Amino acid sequence: MIGGVLPPGFKEVLALVEERAGLAAPSCLAAALEGIQRAMARANQDDVESYLRELSFNNALLDDLLTELTIGETYFFRTHEHFDHLRRVVLPELRERRGQDHLLRAWSAACSSGEEPYSIAALLMAEGWEERMTVRATDVSRTALQRAQQARYTDWSLRGPSADRMRPHLKQEGRFYWLSPDVKRHVQLGYLNLALETWPSAESGLWQMDVIFCRNVLIYFNRATIEGVARRLHASLNDGGYLFTGPSDPPLGDYAPFEPVLTEWGVLYRKPLAGSNAGHFVPLQPLAPLRADGTPFPVGTPGATSGGRPGSGSSPAAAGARPSAAGGTAPGTFTAGMSSTAGADGATAGGSPSWTSGLAGAGTGSSGGAPASGPGTPGGGAPSSGGALSGAIPASGTPAVRTGDASTSGTRTRFTLSVEALEAVRAALARGDWREAARRAGAQSADPEGALAAVRALANLDPRAALFACEEASVRHPLVAGLRYLEALLLLGQARLSDAERSARQALYLEPGLAVGHLLLGHVLRRQDQTAAAARAYREAEGLCRKLPPEALVPLAEGERAGALADVARAEWRRLERTEG
Repeated sequence: MIGGVLPPGFKEVLALVEERAGLAAPSCLAAALEGIQRAMARANQDDVESYLRELSFNNALLDDLLTELTIGETYFFRTHEHFDHLRRVVLPELRERRGQDHLLRAWSAACSSGEEPYSIAALLMAEGWEERMTVRATDVSRTALQRAQQARYTDWSLRGPSADRMRPHLKQEGRFYWLSPDVKRHVQLGYLNLALETWPSAESGLWQMDVIFCRNVLIYFNRATIEGVARRLHASLNDGGYLFTGPSDPPLGDYAPFEPVLTEWGVLYRKPLAGSNAGHFVPLQPLAPLRADGTPFPVGTPGATSGGRPGSGSSPAAAGARPSAAGGTAPGTFTAGMSSTAGADGATAGGSPSWTSGLAGAGTGSSGGAPASGPGTPGGGAPSSGGALSGAIPASGTPAVRTGDASTSGTRTRFTLSVEALEAVRAALARGDWREAARRAGAQSADPEGALAAVRALANLDPRAALFACEEASVRHPLVAGLRYLEALLLLGQARLSDAERSARQALYLEPGLAVGHLLLGHVLRRQDQTAAAARAYREAEGLCRKLPPEALVPLAEGERAGALADVARAEWRRLERTEG
């Protein structure tokens, strides 16, 4: 192979694999060439043209080659977060919605040598589903299916952090472990090429699934195959059913009408409920409203309902951010933070607070380590209930208007409300009706950038209501990193540090290159005295900013320049290192 070009004949082999199995051209041609040559050697072939002809009609040869071109990396309870979520969230919800007598149907759609479906079966048995469950397991490799049928494993299959959960179901004989028949009997193994239009169907048994695991297989497919597989996976699910994919698999929202669910560890999908059953399932509840001091309203208090949603009536947190007697803000109110050019009072040269990333000055302190005014810092400047942050809510304008695109350009999203809309928002806040305030502000917009801008605007009036609106917008737009970032910023302003860390990490899961997300995470970790982790986050933020021209606008940083934010991040991690030393 010279210059990254396959020798004659090998390109045609890969083209046949793509046609038959939907696999995309591999990124590493050298590894693909070696894999083809190993498969040819096992087939006693040394001529690629002859091998190609036999490959076109010999399914066993194709299966063997697919095993070479894909990574059959698996072990018991791999990615334990998926199984934990299945146990803690999915199974209880299915029981409640479907009833105790429901026959649960699960499918491991790329089961390899069987560790995944047997892990699913063992978990279902432990959770009391033993007599009301069926687990299907399919793979495109007949060789892998033979290993799964044999169900004989080594320590390599028990190397994961949660693999001990499988040991009670394994009998050791020498260096091998044999799976218990009690688990094995619940799993039905079968051949399936996911790329073909042969499923779902009642005949195949691949339909009306409650749970599907299709992990780390979509990464191998070309775009057309991904679209077809996503559409068929959606059709295979029962209403309200769940789909678990791998962390490296492509997002599926553009291919099928899944409802993405963002968790602390990543994204899974569900098929929306239809008809009257939909009202029984509300797993992503926004956080309950809180008082200005961060404590929850007692049950029955005006301004809160039993469902954690604000109702009618007055609320201590509904009147907006009220100035304290000392000229600062009431405890728990949201502080916009300072830009890199802001003074110590959090105001720009023009004298008004600036909604920036909330980070550029929200932690850089004096040599004594005291943070400057910023999110969650009591002395920081904050707008009054009638104030407007730069570019947020002018006194006049047209409803729900925005310009710019904060997610890509780093420029400030301009959002305006009419006088009437602004009055309606304030009236809803005065009643403690946060949902109506969010609606009037536009936070429930189908446009994620519009929703993000509306939440920012609402933060100028009532940060608690803004957090509520942000969480509702995140339910509608679970894959928008900007909303999770803003949620983390608001939570940091309330000193809810563990929640802020969770939201910041979710934002970075969705957009790992979000520089302000790493900067924010550094602030949160530093506040939790996690010095080493905070320093790493600051270094990552600096590195991302240094990759940009110094005057480039940083995405979601509201006009901040890459050079200035890089300097802030550098100062932070160096200060932490001095403190540690």
